[in-house]
Amino acid sequence: MQNKVFILRIKLLIIILATLFFIPYLGTVHLFDWDEINFAEASREMLETGDYLTVRIDYQPFHEKPPFFFWMQVVSMKIFGVNEFAARFPNAVIGIISLLVIFSIGNKLFDYKFGILWVIAYLGSFLPHFYFKTGIIDPTFNLFIFVGIYFLFQFSFKTSIEKTERSKCFIDLFFASVFITLAILTKGPVGYLLAAIVWICYELFNKNISKFPYIPFLQFTAMTAVIPIAWYLIVFLSNENSVFEEFILYHIRLLTKEDAGHGGPIYYHVVILLLGCFPASIIMLRGFRSYIQNNLLQRSIRLMMIVLLSVVVIIFSIVNTKIVHYSSLTYFPITFLATLAIYNISYQELTWKKSTTWLLSIFGFFWAFALTLLPILLISSDAILPYITDEMTKEILQVDVKWIGTEWFIGALYFAGLILSVYLIFKKKFMEGIVTIYTTTAIVILIILPLLVPNIEKQVQGSPIEFYEEQISKDSYIYTLGFKSYAHYFYSKKPYYLSAKKKDIPTDIFENWLLTGNIDKAAYFVCKINNYKEYADKYDLTFLYTKGGFVFLKREPE
Repeated sequence: MQNKVFILRIKLLIIILATLFFIPYLGTVHLFDWDEINFAEASREMLETGDYLTVRIDYQPFHEKPPFFFWMQVVSMKIFGVNEFAARFPNAVIGIISLLVIFSIGNKLFDYKFGILWVIAYLGSFLPHFYFKTGIIDPTFNLFIFVGIYFLFQFSFKTSIEKTERSKCFIDLFFASVFITLAILTKGPVGYLLAAIVWICYELFNKNISKFPYIPFLQFTAMTAVIPIAWYLIVFLSNENSVFEEFILYHIRLLTKEDAGHGGPIYYHVVILLLGCFPASIIMLRGFRSYIQNNLLQRSIRLMMIVLLSVVVIIFSIVNTKIVHYSSLTYFPITFLATLAIYNISYQELTWKKSTTWLLSIFGFFWAFALTLLPILLISSDAILPYITDEMTKEILQVDVKWIGTEWFIGALYFAGLILSVYLIFKKKFMEGIVTIYTTTAIVILIILPLLVPNIEKQVQGSPIEFYEEQISKDSYIYTLGFKSYAHYFYSKKPYYLSAKKKDIPTDIFENWLLTGNIDKAAYFVCKINNYKEYADKYDLTFLYTKGGFVFLKREPE
């Protein structure tokens, strides 16, 4: 009873700590194009139309993503209004739940110390922490996938290692299917694909192919498929018969092409994870081996984590479209393996390598240097303008923002934390040193949002968003030229009657209709300064003004 009370207190502390780190400043900056605004706009249009079954963008069916995450945002928007805070709030809640989940798993498989260390590792690494402050789908999707895979692991371990009858472990298989179903309803069949591949690979590492649990695998597949298939059929039957074609073509495009310019080398995600998941990514390198101190269950979960990490990195390294958060599912195994390394060191089953200290120092210095140099360059942008040739970049740097002038101290703070951490490690105080760098990282992320990000966001996209917000009270069209954006939909709160859908104009010719057709209302346009001349020479448009690298135009009805 006393132990349960103790664990409950730890969980309450985790909730409080996660709330303090994840909730503040969610609404400090505008949503970022594309993904954040894309998802928020789909949720806004659900509220606008009252259609909660079909995901839409610009009131046209958007079949790239299922609806579950949008339902979460809709609920949030009903409570907090249609704004940035509401769009990001669901992931903040998911962040709190995620930390509780990893603590519970760590406590169950090892002990409460391991659970706490895992929470600290996740909270104190850059990208794993930061993504809970965003309005993108992946944090929610990743949690569902991870929990589903964990239940698959439990089923596999109980049936193959402990030799428990499969019927007695069916509950694990059932819960695995529930969470993978939620993953599919959040981001599509890739949720099942990842879970299935990870399970297959894990089983094959533990036994030969003849002993693979085919029947449980088929049961899991069947239970997982029921609800998603039902949803896709409902959408298909509701006159949205393009759902399958569009969904399949979208995923083929991601696999075979650099969609929307998001490409990169095959080692893209390796670099991103090493830098983005610092410091856990470096500490993780000491967590790949199994040690005597770890029992069979602990060694088995280590193998599952390595398999999960490897599968995700390999798959998304092959996929031609490269986006940072595509590999974000690896944040769970990376932070786990980092925690395992520190845990084994604490039991003197693992020795700390000087090479790891040097890697920690080098990568930490990179972050400290970047966090120091970036605000200095932005504050003193006038000094670097003569060396910049790109007109768009020049304009962005000249946007009037209010700098305090001491934002560089964020990098200095990180450098100080890094030095203290390395000093403690050299003094053989490994636990204190690691906790120091994790804590410093978490604090730096917290203060970056109110002190640095708002000005950067204002420079990059503040001008067009300001323009879009001015259009809310105007009965007019608004459109972007030469670049893809969702911001003009969300920030102008575009009503249905101004959409191509309502006008019964095909989407692929709507732009040309606005530029040359017999429009019934004024049309406002935004293009980047680099391609302004292309449109000015070709179309009869009135120049309004230029700001922040964007040109703002207007066309009146004839």
